[in-house]
Amino acid sequence: MQLVSLERCDSYDEEVIYKAIERLIDNLGGWKSFIRPGKKVALKPNLLTFKKSEAAATTHPSVVKAVISQIQKAGGIVSIVESPGGPYSTTILKHVYKATGIERIADQTGAVLNYDLRVSKINREQSKYIKQLEVLKPLIDADIVINLPKLKTHTMMTFTGAVKNMFGAIAGTAKADMHLRMADYIKFADCLIDIFLSVKPTLNIMDAIDGMEGYGPNNGNPRHIGVLMASTDGFSLDAAALKMIGLSVEKVPVMFNAKERKLLDEQIKIVGEPIENVIITDYNIPLLSEHERADKYDRGMMKHLKKWLRPRPEIQKSLCVECGTCVGNCPPRVITIDKDGKPDIDYQNCIRCFCCQELCTHNAITVNRSVLSKIMMHKNMAGQK
Repeated sequence: MQLVSLERCDSYDEEVIYKAIERLIDNLGGWKSFIRPGKKVALKPNLLTFKKSEAAATTHPSVVKAVISQIQKAGGIVSIVESPGGPYSTTILKHVYKATGIERIADQTGAVLNYDLRVSKINREQSKYIKQLEVLKPLIDADIVINLPKLKTHTMMTFTGAVKNMFGAIAGTAKADMHLRMADYIKFADCLIDIFLSVKPTLNIMDAIDGMEGYGPNNGNPRHIGVLMASTDGFSLDAAALKMIGLSVEKVPVMFNAKERKLLDEQIKIVGEPIENVIITDYNIPLLSEHERADKYDRGMMKHLKKWLRPRPEIQKSLCVECGTCVGNCPPRVITIDKDGKPDIDYQNCIRCFCCQELCTHNAITVNRSVLSKIMMHKNMAGQK
């Protein structure tokens, strides 16, 4: 039986968060259970892209600061390691650290911002798909990896938490290559699990004070939850988070596959705040109902309709600033520039990974469905959800 620590924390006030993190980790035996003086500790937050903390797309800097301060108090030497979406370069890292508030936290605490762009090869024969992969070298060199995910919905994978956050252990555009090789959502979920198990964080601490709902993980809507969560087991942490927002394990590809692979023990013990006190009954997960309704058409001749029922990214050209981010980060390279200088998507070859929507910092790419999809997915046609 795995332990998941849960504590209320209703604001990002630094003093409030510091005390909540202390309680959170004390529930798991205290920092002395994880940190020894002189040990190198790599923190892996979610720093998806150039977003300010109030957008709820990235791990809040106040949470990162509290964790750093308490690790340093225990004698650990802290570095912050991440590969955001897009190219993995010193320039991109500097911009992301600054925009997300992490640069300021590093200046205040003395934690080291990673600019080492090297990767290390890991061989793991027991992986399901990826027997050999290259991950960020600073994560491999650290004595301890602490995972700091953000609770968010995800347009492609329904939910992103502790397990999905370790996708950032893959450098830059190598992530796009994995999307292309694992275009099927179920296979991609196993890919994410293989990556998580290869890095195997010692501790996972989830920022769920403000989460994201809607079409996350970048352009969804902030949703106040008022909770911090932690566990030594990322799968159990994610399962507890799903229970809190009313989402079944079976509806999230990563968690469904983890259960199939015997990696998830659903007999979870919650310590701290009872989870029944923080259940949310109206968390907005739009892709969930669409996927469920689409399953009704997975038989006979109706199977041929499914490709027309899948949601797709759509460029709002009036909001587009012609930055080219979507073009440069499309795994199958199906986004080109039209005669007016605006991006255009070849839907015939689009794999629906939603990397373009995920990495657009101007909210110029939305998730849309065809008229046929809207008709077929309507509750009168496909059942109430």
